[in-house]
Amino acid sequence: MDFIFHEKQEGFLCAQHCLNNLLQGEYFSPVELASIAHQLDEEERMRMAEGGVTSEDYRAFLQQPSENMDDSGFFSIQVICNALKFWELLSDICLANFLTQLQQEAYSVFVVKGDLPDCEADQLLQIISVEEMDRPKLNGKKLAKEKDHRVYKTVLEK
Repeated sequence: MDFIFHEKQEGFLCAQHCLNNLLQGEYFSPVELASIAHQLDEEERMRMAEGGVTSEDYRAFLQQPSENMDDSGFFSIQVICNALKFWELLSDICLANFLTQLQQEAYSVFVVKGDLPDCEADQLLQIISVEEMDRPKLNGKKLAKEKDHRVYKTVLEK
């Protein structure tokens, strides 16, 4: 990994920034998270309708604002969980396709189970401190994309 992805906090979009920082890339936008929230709202509305659309509970439910998102940029934990479920599904599909491609290209694929022995790199990472350095100068399209990201280097790399 050449750098650590860090999306700068904007407004109250904590869920978006949390997901993107966790996944190390710009994978979710407010629009995509809002879409997940609307889908959850619709599922909740359908569940409430099962008790009868003329019931007092259903009418009261329709009068309440969404608990999955609001205009400030808040997204509920359910939205975050559903976003991660989508990512997990996508990751599994990508991994399966990648492994299939490797096998078709006559590569051998091995699965290692259990604890692996410590390696020198793991030991080194436990003792080195990491300091922020100036961001590299990028041009054009890359500069706009990397605008709010930070690069970290270890003391040994300086």
